[in-house]
Amino acid sequence: MIRRIFITVLVLGFAAVLVPGIAMAGEMEMMAEIQALKTRVAELEHINMRVTEIEKQLKAQSCSLFEQNQTVEQVRNQLIQYRPGEGVAIPPCGLEISADATLVIQGSPNANNAGEKHDKSIDAAWSSDIFIQRAFDDWGKALIHLEPGQGQGAEDQLLVFSNVNRDQNDTDSNVPVTELWYEHYLFNKQVVLTAGKLDPANYLDQNEYAHDECTQFLGRMFKQNPAIEWPNDNTLGGRLTLAPDFAKYLSIETTYFDADNNWENVFARPFVSVQLNLKPSMIFGWDPEQWDGNYRFYTWFNDMPHRKLVMAGDAGGDDWGRFNTGVGFSIDQMVTDVFGVFGRFGWQRPDLVQASTNPSAAPVEGSWSGGIQMTGKHWNRNDDILAFGVGQLFPSAYYKDAFNAAAPEGHFEAYYKIRLFKWLAITPDIQIIWNPHGVNHSYLGEDKTIFVYGIRSQLDF
Repeated sequence: MIRRIFITVLVLGFAAVLVPGIAMAGEMEMMAEIQALKTRVAELEHINMRVTEIEKQLKAQSCSLFEQNQTVEQVRNQLIQYRPGEGVAIPPCGLEISADATLVIQGSPNANNAGEKHDKSIDAAWSSDIFIQRAFDDWGKALIHLEPGQGQGAEDQLLVFSNVNRDQNDTDSNVPVTELWYEHYLFNKQVVLTAGKLDPANYLDQNEYAHDECTQFLGRMFKQNPAIEWPNDNTLGGRLTLAPDFAKYLSIETTYFDADNNWENVFARPFVSVQLNLKPSMIFGWDPEQWDGNYRFYTWFNDMPHRKLVMAGDAGGDDWGRFNTGVGFSIDQMVTDVFGVFGRFGWQRPDLVQASTNPSAAPVEGSWSGGIQMTGKHWNRNDDILAFGVGQLFPSAYYKDAFNAAAPEGHFEAYYKIRLFKWLAITPDIQIIWNPHGVNHSYLGEDKTIFVYGIRSQLDF
């Protein structure tokens, strides 16, 4: 018994000595761990600061590289080739400036409007596009587009329904503001709002292979549908685009423009359009690198003053209260990564004449065009482009009944874009026009087909 008491006292004594020592050792270990954690936190804070610094440097380098590599062609494609379901292209940094220059030289051995004994001519025209953009994170963008130019090329030598140099912009070397707008994105870019001075053709009847006169077809009918009565030049307006995430294959684009472009009573003479764009590659799950395409269907309304076109050139008295309207579609479709095809069709009211001299106004009732584009991949020239286009414009029966020449005017154009350097391309171009301005002299044994040859140089700064 005494032995057990002795052992118990001995154990308790040792415990009284050891437990404070163990507790002190545990406390010291915890303090050491806390100190290690503090050191690690300090290291992480330093790493975080370094990461932030590197991110800023990378962003600055990215902006610099973007500004160096972004060409006007890419900027223009951003403006005219909105791709539904993929959001809106935003520059990765703030202010961005890009510019290009286009020189077109055209000749015709048989121009039909050059004056007596002057049907052979060679003419030139130049234009420049200067884009100044500012991105506001991922929610907005502002743009100013300046577009000086001089000369008309072969256009003033020809009498046709649709002319041959859409790039000509004869401002006598003055520097006009072609576009000036602000764009805002909502709901993760499912909604796009744009307002300001706009180019209506950027939001209606676009086409992947036939919409850019600086890098694709020069002829006007391949730039945009000649059976659309557009507003009188770029004008005040707005557009709304809906591209829902739940239907990435679909977008809907609506526009409103001041049709007479006089900046007074801007809601008195509207031009309104609605366009539906479908992308079959997204619907059927096709590889967009080989089968991307756009199928655009649209309708439009122009409330400029019109009156009825009747027999013998009598334009129907003083009734200017009529409006014009029309429908159309524009299709572009990739066929492998080398080939692409396109097509257009348009119709407008056939019984009207407009009060203005808008070149896209009646008497053209309808038109169609189509073509093919291929890259130079098969001959190791990946950046070169070869393209062909053909189409017709049809004057209305009312125009014919008023004793006007009304044969369908036909157009053919072919070009080969040679990319010499990243910043320079040269494009030989030929155009053939038959039944110009609806005149068909075949019954007289005369060949009035017009042949236009030319070359375009495109320099990106």
